[in-house]
Amino acid sequence: MCRACVADESAALVCAERLPDYLRRQHLFGDLSAEQLDQVVGRLRTVRLADGQWLYRQGDRAERFFVVREGQIALFRQSSEGRESIITIVGTDEVFGDELIFLPEAFHDLNARSVGDSTLLSLDRTGFRSFLKGTAALGFRLLGTLHRRQKMLLDHIERLTLQDATQRLMAYLLDRVGKGQGPQRLELSLPKSTLAAHLSIQPETLSRILARLKECDYLREEDDALIVNSEQLRSGLSCTVCHLRWGCPGPEKLLSPLTEPAAIELASSL
Repeated sequence: MCRACVADESAALVCAERLPDYLRRQHLFGDLSAEQLDQVVGRLRTVRLADGQWLYRQGDRAERFFVVREGQIALFRQSSEGRESIITIVGTDEVFGDELIFLPEAFHDLNARSVGDSTLLSLDRTGFRSFLKGTAALGFRLLGTLHRRQKMLLDHIERLTLQDATQRLMAYLLDRVGKGQGPQRLELSLPKSTLAAHLSIQPETLSRILARLKECDYLREEDDALIVNSEQLRSGLSCTVCHLRWGCPGPEKLLSPLTEPAAIELASSL
């Protein structure tokens, strides 16, 4: 390890001596030989972004694609009035922008902005397309990555069209805690305003839903984290869906407020 890495943690993230080992652990680059990894490292550029700093805007020419070395990037659309709809949040070790590799000329169809400070590795799109010709395995891995991302976007569309605001938040929390049983600690890695935009919920509505879920003992806040009662939340989401589609009475504490005037007003704001 070089001296700079020992002295500076941020330098270690992009150290040329360590990057081949880092890339080898990533799905996209896992099958490359040592020589091929060295070629990729030679093409890498480092991008450091502060919290809220834009990486690119919709319509910008897409010259490069990116690997998140540390931090998070929000990919979103923005209306003419300035309202944002976050399509996805790309986290550490994830790749984005690679869906444009195969196009001879490409422009970004989303905006990209850092959520917190972040460090990215970027690769030239055109040069990488030429590199793909020498390794079929990398091409197949890239296609697999694109398929998973397509499924993720379809799931996101399904939630926006088939679930109400409460269901979207409940499903998001369950996705984050996985299939664990009992109380699960969930770190709040996104500001609540960003989470609201990602779920297409007004920030004040998100706060009211969180308060309702706390009243139902589905979760509680602890420092900068949520303690999620995953089994209860999973059962509650199933009952909420059942209630909306088939008339199941569902959990009384969660659903009974929906018949009150205040809840009707809330529903009209969604």
